[in-house]
Amino acid sequence: MTERHSTMPQSDTQQSPATDIPASQHTQNQSCVRIAHLSDPHLPPPPVPWSQAFNKRGLSLLSWHKHRRHVHQAPLCDALVQDIARTEVDAIMVSGDLTNFGTPAEFTKAAQWLAALPAPAFVIPGNHDAMVRQPEATGRSKWIDWAAPQYPYCHELNGVAIIGVNSGVPTLPFMASGRVGKQQRQRLATLLKRTHDAGLCRVVMIHHPPCKGLVPWRKALHDMKAVTDVLRAEGAEIVLHGHSHNATLTHIPNSTIPLLGVASASLQSAKPHRQACWNELTITPHAQTAHKHWTITLQRHWPSFSGPHSGVVESASWERGYK
Repeated sequence: MTERHSTMPQSDTQQSPATDIPASQHTQNQSCVRIAHLSDPHLPPPPVPWSQAFNKRGLSLLSWHKHRRHVHQAPLCDALVQDIARTEVDAIMVSGDLTNFGTPAEFTKAAQWLAALPAPAFVIPGNHDAMVRQPEATGRSKWIDWAAPQYPYCHELNGVAIIGVNSGVPTLPFMASGRVGKQQRQRLATLLKRTHDAGLCRVVMIHHPPCKGLVPWRKALHDMKAVTDVLRAEGAEIVLHGHSHNATLTHIPNSTIPLLGVASASLQSAKPHRQACWNELTITPHAQTAHKHWTITLQRHWPSFSGPHSGVVESASWERGYK
């Protein structure tokens, strides 16, 4: 699959969002940036004390022992990470659900996993990571070295702005929906404008897909319209998501902004689009005097283990730019 498009777009490490992006200092000597995108590894959980399971976690524990532990397999995730290590990527973007129940022990284990990845990592929480309310110190602050104190965050990587949005919020039992919220949306709009003015290629990462039809309502982003309004108004070069456990390629509604999903990094499935895989994005800048312009190339990797796919069997590319 090859697709080409062009467009002129009209809730933590320690860099504050929006304010630390200087203007127009990133136009010289840029080279291509290669990013690995993976999601939903659902790392094998340490034992969950019953004192931490008298809430929504209890239902999730039952689901894990009955079904999910049989299809989310650590060796698949290990093979995927090894496959990334064989490719010289500049960064790894992890779009949430590193944990299964969001316990403090799982956050610690996930931090160790992030530290061991073969390239610098950037992470956002998913719905499993926000299963219940808990103090920052025992939860997502353990991932601060790969995120920031506040969402959305922005980190620059050789002319590419990596923008992480948090859509993971605690929900009622049997719900796995997300919400970004008004304050994050306002900061996101500011970030997108300032990174535009700085001439950066904007790669946005969010757990819940901002598009109807990719997940059922109980798993959907419930302020999707408000989020997509911001993305359309301020522009982005590509948006990455997880949550659906499907390898998909679509667009932000009523725009040409590519929207890229990926299967769970640990899922064994007979369905090719759900089998564990990772996305390789190569962002190549083009020197032009009139406007900023990049080629973004996707290669979807299924690591070499038993499954419906092996190697790279899907690719796409886009021409993205703005004045």
